[in-house]
Amino acid sequence: MHFPHFNRHASINPRRKARALDNKESFVKPYINMFVAAVLILGAGSAVAAEPDVYNNPTAGLEVTKPADWSYVTAAQNMDNIKGVKLRDEEFHAAMQKYATAPLVAMTKYPMPYDDVNPSFKVNLKPFGGLKGKSPQDIISLVMPQFKNAFQDFVLVQPPKEVFVSGIESAYARMNYTMEIPDGRSFQTTSELWIVPRGDYFFMIGAGTRQDERTGSREEIQDILASLKIEK
Repeated sequence: MHFPHFNRHASINPRRKARALDNKESFVKPYINMFVAAVLILGAGSAVAAEPDVYNNPTAGLEVTKPADWSYVTAAQNMDNIKGVKLRDEEFHAAMQKYATAPLVAMTKYPMPYDDVNPSFKVNLKPFGGLKGKSPQDIISLVMPQFKNAFQDFVLVQPPKEVFVSGIESAYARMNYTMEIPDGRSFQTTSELWIVPRGDYFFMIGAGTRQDERTGSREEIQDILASLKIEK
């Protein structure tokens, strides 16, 4: 989808401009919902692994190694997790449940359920669609405002920057926020997000830990990321 260039000196019909903005918002919204769902980490997504600690998907061209003491979790647990998080915007929460899809693979440090922030790592594969041509950094920047609206005490610790994942030019961002659940408890949470392009698709990698790393460290997340192999 091509968004028209608006000349700031030109005269624009207000109704037409409003329609254009609405169309852009409706196009971007499903992507935003998927991104937020990708980093929720009191639980996480689904996995089918031929080997106990190695997930390999030849169709997606992806391989990643799970630490021996971590656990795979199911698609049902992924959706239960999304439903069980309290967001400031209830309408957005409902939309996020609608657009959330099961990851290719996901893993948590502790078996589910776990009564704290469960360190997690999960990988989704999404088509670029109308985002084709945008850089990985641009894609992350596009969704950051919604993260800020969705979570309390949101801080963008690391703005989107260029990194390499499995030798592929990618983008990375890290954010802190307060995760609330319906029973009234809250958790100081860190989420990390990577965008890795591959042809007409991109891998969306989300990981989460406690901010104080009491239940698991971001070094563990980096070790999993280092094991990831993507066919070029």
